[in-house]
Amino acid sequence: MAQEKIIVYDSLPAKAGLALCTITLPVWGLVAPVILLVLSVISLFSVLYGVFPQAIGMMGNSLALALLFFSGVIITGIFSESNIIISQEGITLPALTSLTNKFDRFIEWSEVEKVTLLGDDLSNLNSLKIHIKMSSGGFAVLGLNGLVANDIEYMLVSMANWLPAKALDSKLEQLKELLWNANSAGDAKVGTLLSFTSMWEDELTSRFTASAYVPLNPGQKLQEGNLKVIRQMALGGWSAVYLVQEANTKLRVLKESVIPPRVNAKLKEKAQSMFLREAHLLLKLEHPRIVRVHEHFTEDERHYLLLDYISGQNIRQIVSLQGAFHQLDVIDYGKQLCDVLHFLHSQDPVILHRDLTPDNLVIGSDGKIMLIDFGAANELIGTATGTLVGKQCYISPEQFRGHPNESSDLYALGASLYYMLTGRDPEPLTQSSPSETEKHVSEKLDKLVQSLTAQDHKARPASAAEVKEVLLALS
Repeated sequence: MAQEKIIVYDSLPAKAGLALCTITLPVWGLVAPVILLVLSVISLFSVLYGVFPQAIGMMGNSLALALLFFSGVIITGIFSESNIIISQEGITLPALTSLTNKFDRFIEWSEVEKVTLLGDDLSNLNSLKIHIKMSSGGFAVLGLNGLVANDIEYMLVSMANWLPAKALDSKLEQLKELLWNANSAGDAKVGTLLSFTSMWEDELTSRFTASAYVPLNPGQKLQEGNLKVIRQMALGGWSAVYLVQEANTKLRVLKESVIPPRVNAKLKEKAQSMFLREAHLLLKLEHPRIVRVHEHFTEDERHYLLLDYISGQNIRQIVSLQGAFHQLDVIDYGKQLCDVLHFLHSQDPVILHRDLTPDNLVIGSDGKIMLIDFGAANELIGTATGTLVGKQCYISPEQFRGHPNESSDLYALGASLYYMLTGRDPEPLTQSSPSETEKHVSEKLDKLVQSLTAQDHKARPASAAEVKEVLLALS
């Protein structure tokens, strides 16, 4: 089950209403029973002694008092349900806003027809409202005066990520950009990023239980006995990875598309699309530093990729065992990665990896670096690049905002070089300087890493080929 982001909706009417009810309700809770008891006794005596008009009046007063008390309970409950909950399934709005949506607080993303920003002054958040129209005909209006800027930005990024572009008012993108620029002034706000990146973790990462997924067992065979499962290597995200033996000779890697049965149809379709996209990309890519895929096949309604087995450890594993890399080794690996990125960015259309991290860089038995895991890769076409992917410390600002380009891979390259040099993940959305922690790093290499991780993509090197020229001069 994906995690949820809970946002406190602290609007003035909600605060005033809740405060009033909170103050008065305990008083009514104590006084009302006493008054009701007295009125009931008086009404009983009135009935016994035949004073019917008085009895009717007393009982009417008792009923009115009881209704008043229970109304206070209901109103307090309404005002107290003031949180906004955002998940990959949908958004839960404050109770007060649900009055126009048939009292239904939860809205699935698939039910949203149009989201419009009401108000003209984007600099004055207190004057703005978000109007959500459902395909069923219901709607909800949410005033932004009850939200802080970071929470508004989170909600807008969520909508941009999980709703089709046609459903969003153009002014929402303008507001998102305005908030981003405000938060990006000076040093990036790490706290904001860490909360935002939980979205792609929720969307692209899932932990599976035995009830959700049944893995392949060691010894199990596929393709009419041509492939034999040796062991499971990894399980996470939307995939499982196995070590298999092909025709009793070569070792291969088998990658399976894994989709938890509890996710909705939209996410299932998205996960399957990503897996098939990876297959399509790798089948047409031939480069000595990119893991080779041999085939894509389906068996028992399960989708698989068969890839080369790379004997070696990834960069993170090596650093955890041996510490940071020597500077000359970092330069050498950097040149190899530049060749890979130049190859990808030279394709027609351009291919972005979008997930270049120490976890996806393997040092093979020949001492050369290999780039693996193209699950996040995408051709730079249409609007398909809008999904947030990548590890939080290696995501460029523009990729985080849903607009990656070739420079986004260069940012990830710089962040990965920083990790190799220091043994530490860089701060998210921050220009990295390895010499701040490792004094032995040369000034020129430090400046290169800084330029690669510049927050403005226009300030970074123009291409991977340009980066390689700098690294060659440092060799």
